[in-house]
Amino acid sequence: MTTWAAFAAVALGLVFEWSGIAKVASRDAWQVAGTPFSTGKSAVDRLVRMALPWLEVLVGALLILRILPIPVAAVALVMLVAFTVALARVLATGQRPSCMCFGATRAQPVSWVSVARNLVLVAVACAVIVGA
Repeated sequence: MTTWAAFAAVALGLVFEWSGIAKVASRDAWQVAGTPFSTGKSAVDRLVRMALPWLEVLVGALLILRILPIPVAAVALVMLVAFTVALARVLATGQRPSCMCFGATRAQPVSWVSVARNLVLVAVACAVIVGA
């Protein structure tokens, strides 16, 4: 793994750690059901609310430790693309819901800046994959 890819992995891992830990700390404040990000299926929304924070923590830790960097960065990439598509879909309808993307400490209305931030993170995930 190149030095810049290792730096990218740690940076991306820290972002995922922050996001996951903040969601866990916010407990029930972070949710999917009843928001524009809902899947429309309560069981799926409940599973996402419970599992996503822990998946983010796991992905973050594996990136920081650079364990299996290519597959873990690919998982991070898929997650980021899914988040970005969800944000863009909601914004395209003219909605600006409050997003708990980074847990209760970051509850703010989403904007195209949120999409741009995610696209930067997508690029970082790609850098990890290319440089691993």
